[in-house]
Amino acid sequence: MSGALSGFTIIDLTQGLCGPFGSMRLGDAGAEVIKIEPVAGDFSRAMGPPFIGDESTVFLSLNRNKKSVALDLHKPEGQDIVRQLVTKADVLLEDLGPGEAEKLGLGYDTLRTLNPKLVYCAISAFGEEGPLQNLPGAELVIQAMADYTNSLGRIGEAPVRTGTDVASINTGIFASQAVTAGLFHRVRKGEGQRVSVSMLGTLLHMRGIMWTAMTDPDDWYGFHLDHYTKPPDHGYKTKDGHVYFGLRRGNSEDWDRLLISLGMVESLSDPRFAGFGRDATSIGRHAAEVKPLWEQGFKEMTNEEVVQRIHEFNGDAVPFMDYPQLFAHPQVQALNVVQEIDHPTAGKFKTIGPVWRFSDTPAQIQSPPPMLGQHTEEVLEKLGVSREEMHRLENSGVLGKR
Repeated sequence: MSGALSGFTIIDLTQGLCGPFGSMRLGDAGAEVIKIEPVAGDFSRAMGPPFIGDESTVFLSLNRNKKSVALDLHKPEGQDIVRQLVTKADVLLEDLGPGEAEKLGLGYDTLRTLNPKLVYCAISAFGEEGPLQNLPGAELVIQAMADYTNSLGRIGEAPVRTGTDVASINTGIFASQAVTAGLFHRVRKGEGQRVSVSMLGTLLHMRGIMWTAMTDPDDWYGFHLDHYTKPPDHGYKTKDGHVYFGLRRGNSEDWDRLLISLGMVESLSDPRFAGFGRDATSIGRHAAEVKPLWEQGFKEMTNEEVVQRIHEFNGDAVPFMDYPQLFAHPQVQALNVVQEIDHPTAGKFKTIGPVWRFSDTPAQIQSPPPMLGQHTEEVLEKLGVSREEMHRLENSGVLGKR
């Protein structure tokens, strides 16, 4: 079956994490993604450890469903090949930096004369305006500038980062959404356009609710405010691990029965436990200070028993899990997001597959991450480039070794 974006062709000039994650999502939806890599390859091919054989797991995780063309964009003949590809494409993605594509003759104003219906997506670190527009950016720099590190760790200790590349990956998601919206506009109006996204803009958007909450609040309370001062939350200790829970869907009777069943009768009259436990659990006002009382009630119970008990009283509860436990969980297995790919050199490896579920146009893994320049000949043949000409371009350094 064809994907939702089958029939669309994407020219992808991006490297690293952000752009490749965005283009992979488009490829998962069925688009043909032609990945233009430097002759030496996307720099993420060298990111590691970990590696599987000689292959970077970072690259393997971000580049399925793509065709690789190894090409030097800084040579005029390489730029000409991209322009030829654009005439037959629907989308171009680039992360060359503000103004850099224009220097190579690959800016939007140039390319739209060749293809007025082109959707052109530019990705940058700080955005295309302002005093930082021309500076290089990186994940940790953007996290720090966008206030992401202030909510983590403990006051007085060194700042820590989020465990995921939250700026890069979410900007990739925004890029794929922007491209899809641009294509939808083209279907309606018959015209392309230029769209741009930035890593800083992404985190400002995602963080915005925090700053809105800080605008003259009546009371400095609630997750969106006091997360700056509360210690890290590792859940509630049980006999064999930790759980996280809340009782926001329960009623007064549920709350009383839960406390009684845990031997916490004295807490029924504790004002910190009033309001059906809204302030004593989860991110409630008193949750951190009364945590030892909960852990006393849970100390002889396993994770499974605590979760089951909370569910009995219309609460929400989950165990804290490590990697093996998470992917062995029946709910994760039911989602079928962990899929196996067979790679020509890395062999079989597991990855997170598409998480979209379409009734008629399924997103799916159709091809493994490509070898460097694996599809150069195939792609150039469709442009009418002869093998003799490819050989000449290869010898002159325009194309990578096939």
